[in-house]
Amino acid sequence: MSMKRSRSKGNDMRKQRLLTGIAGILMAFLFTGCNTSSVEEWVDEVVEDINGQIPDNTLLPVESVSEEKYVYGQLTEEEQLVYDEMLDAILNHREEVAVATLDKDVLAKMYEAIMADYGGLFWVDGYSYTEYSRAGVLTGLKFAPKYTMDEAARQETQAAIDEKVDVLLGGISSEDSDYQKARFIFDTLVRTVNYDLNAENNQNIISVFLEGRTVCQGYACATKYLMDLLDIPCTIVTGTANGEPHAWNLIELDGAYYYMDTTWGNPTSNSPDDFGDVAEVVDYCSFTATTEELFQTHSPNVNFSLPECNCLDDSYFVQENCYFKDWYPEDIGALFTELDSHPVQMKFEDEAVYGQAQQFFIEEGHIGDYYTVDSSLFYMKNETMRVLTFLKK
Repeated sequence: MSMKRSRSKGNDMRKQRLLTGIAGILMAFLFTGCNTSSVEEWVDEVVEDINGQIPDNTLLPVESVSEEKYVYGQLTEEEQLVYDEMLDAILNHREEVAVATLDKDVLAKMYEAIMADYGGLFWVDGYSYTEYSRAGVLTGLKFAPKYTMDEAARQETQAAIDEKVDVLLGGISSEDSDYQKARFIFDTLVRTVNYDLNAENNQNIISVFLEGRTVCQGYACATKYLMDLLDIPCTIVTGTANGEPHAWNLIELDGAYYYMDTTWGNPTSNSPDDFGDVAEVVDYCSFTATTEELFQTHSPNVNFSLPECNCLDDSYFVQENCYFKDWYPEDIGALFTELDSHPVQMKFEDEAVYGQAQQFFIEEGHIGDYYTVDSSLFYMKNETMRVLTFLKK
């Protein structure tokens, strides 16, 4: 048996033909170049210290519309007021507004909070601010969103997005469970939107709904946008994955928190070019993941607290009866009968059972006891998550 091996980011990637006729692939699951925006990049221009001028620092009355948002709920009353002022300016396409703070760091924190709480602000990309002072004493601070289009173009784009989203959400009912809604969004996005580093508008939902190709920030924003429409609490989380800039989501299903990384579920972002047949797989390892599972590869970098996600009730593997705590070969083997209709993924609670499954079904070839094996059958291993995936070519 010959083996071709390459090294990628410390993980092995193998393609091999076994005596059983199964071809195996150990996926690296690497996503690079996501290009998420940092706070420093959001601040496009700083106009500081217009000394001696007396600006109109009148604070506009604003109404809070964010009481149920995750990050907003963690802010102080003073921070919430600044958040409300900044969001009101963005939603109403205002050029510049005075804010109830003299601290530019508060602006940065509130802008990050807004971007985590809202996924659909496609017409804004950063901001600038102006500091006013008299006799060396800071007297005022103004916030100016950086718009990527005028208000007419924004309305036209929003109408086009609404039309696409209405069709997309036609496949789900408001009566469906939280799990069903979340999985519908996950499946729909990973199956219909390609991962493309060169996609235009890839930091917002235009790339997803109107262009069908995006990167991690676009996936995370679109996930947030759709979850909001289905009344599923959701937040955008940014940080790194395998050391590269990345974005994913925190969601709440049936009162429990889970992580959801739509990018890592997408076949076009986790399949090497020479494994085109694997592109039919949706990887559920990153859907409703726990903190322990996701943080083996992901590291958040945010200015708000994150919960400990440790519930398995709405895990894909639990819900679909393919999570195994103990060694039950007959129960595991029964899953292979579904291979003719769709790929099969199975997750194991610990390394011992995971190792038994690999040895029994793959190395010893006992998958043939449950399914007719030929050269069209492939498998993938995710050793970090203890997941095996089998699929027909």
